[in-house]
Amino acid sequence: MKEWFKKYLGWLGFGILMICTLIFIVAEFILNITLNSSILMIGFLIMGAADFIKDILNDKYFTKYSEKVKNAIIVFIITTTIGVSYFLIF
Repeated sequence: MKEWFKKYLGWLGFGILMICTLIFIVAEFILNITLNSSILMIGFLIMGAADFIKDILNDKYFTKYSEKVKNAIIVFIITTTIGVSYFLIF
């Protein structure tokens, strides 16, 4: 499973950005529902976090640190992404 994340986590983040963009476009222009544009920022934030986590798993960044430190950095990125997304929604 870890190998899958190493290979495809960036694409998963990009897919989430595209889904958020499509939801915004369909709601705004086709259904005439006014949405807050923060959904686009949340998609971009998730894409960036997923790509950065993928790079950490592929040893592009933090190569001198142990796995324990890398896992702590990944948990920090995930909690920060969830926290910022919460404040963007509300």
